[in-house]
Amino acid sequence: MILIVANIQKQMDNLIDIAKEAVDAIDKRVKQDAKDKFGKEVAMGADGTPTLYIDKIAEDVAMEIIGKEANVLSEEIGFIDNGKEYTFVLDPIDGTRNAVHGIPFYAISIAIGKRDVRGVEYGIVKNVPTGDIYEAFKGEGAYLNGRKIEVSRDFSDIIYVLVLGESGNEKTWKLVNFYTIRAMGAAALEMCLVASGAAHAYFMPQESLRVTDFAAGCLIVREAGGEVYNANGEVLNVPFDLRVRSSVLAVADKNIMEALL
Repeated sequence: MILIVANIQKQMDNLIDIAKEAVDAIDKRVKQDAKDKFGKEVAMGADGTPTLYIDKIAEDVAMEIIGKEANVLSEEIGFIDNGKEYTFVLDPIDGTRNAVHGIPFYAISIAIGKRDVRGVEYGIVKNVPTGDIYEAFKGEGAYLNGRKIEVSRDFSDIIYVLVLGESGNEKTWKLVNFYTIRAMGAAALEMCLVASGAAHAYFMPQESLRVTDFAAGCLIVREAGGEVYNANGEVLNVPFDLRVRSSVLAVADKNIMEALL
C-alpha cells in the first residue's frame, strides 16, 4: 500500500514539474515575440472562437513539452486523448484581449486532474507581465510566489471584481452603484485575486466560461479558504468538456455569495 501511494505521488510530482516547465516556456516564448503579431487570427479554435497568434504559439509550446505524458484539454485544439489517467486543462493565454491591446494583465493557466473540476489536484496560474505565480496543491494550500495565501476575512473595505459589458447582467450593473468595483478581463487571474485576499469576489454571471478558464483558479481559491459557485448558488463543478459553459462566482466567504445572488 505504501509503495502504491509513493508511486502515485511520484507520478503527480512529475506532472507538476511538466506543468511548471510548460508555464516557463510559454512565458519565455511570448515575451520573445513581437506584440504587434498577437492579435492576428490564425485558425478556428475547438471552442468555436478564432485562435489568435498569441494563443497558438503558447499552445504549441505547451504541447511540445507535455507530449504524451498526459491527456490535454485546451481551448484551441480541444481534447487530446493520450490514454493517460490525468488530463492537463490548459488555457495557454488567459486574457488574450488584454495581451493584444497591451494591457499588462494576462496569464497562463494549467490544472491537472482526472475528470472534473472537483477532481483537480494541482493548479498554476502565472501573470505573464508581472511574473507572479499562483499555485495550489489539493489538501495542501494555495501559494503566491511560494508563500502561502488566504482569502481576506477583513470586510471593512470590500472589493468586487465583476464582469460587465455584454457579459454582465442587470445584477452586476446594479452592484456598481454600491461597491468598489474592478473589471480586469482575465478570469483565472481575477479568481487568484480573491485567493490572495486582494479582492473579495469575482463574478461572471453569464453561462459563458469554459473549464479551461477556471479549473486552476477554482482549486487555488478553494485551497486559500474560499469557495466557487455558479450563478445559481451551487458549488461549481463541471466535467473536462469544452462544450460545457458555466457562470462563475468565486468568493472569500459564503455570505458574500448570498449577498451577490
